[in-house]
Amino acid sequence: MAETVLVCVTGQQSSRRLIHRGAEIAREHGASLLVLAVSGSGFNLLENSSVSQALNDLYALSGEVGAEMTMLSDHDPHRAICQFARARGVTRLVLGEGRPGDSRFVTQLMRSLPQVAFTVEPTCELAPV
Repeated sequence: MAETVLVCVTGQQSSRRLIHRGAEIAREHGASLLVLAVSGSGFNLLENSSVSQALNDLYALSGEVGAEMTMLSDHDPHRAICQFARARGVTRLVLGEGRPGDSRFVTQLMRSLPQVAFTVEPTCELAPV
């Protein structure tokens, strides 16, 4: 079975490191690499200039590492990620841990996608890539 790595990103700078980590995992497993950003419905990521610039940078970085980047709008990011992962045959998922002590979102994803191997990276106070 072909491996597919999915990296979930936000408009934060720490997402650059997640893409690099996903690219490393994809190389190790001979996998294709996907990058996904999900915004809530009614919230336009591109209206915020700093977020818009960050996403443009992430899009460029995705291309540099050979990844396909997709942006989705959905009021339920959990559902959007799960549907995307299933539709694209994702076998490995890379994401940041979010706020310290708030692992509920990650736990819900793991329960919803039991066939997927997860890599959860810390997102704060790390050296830039």
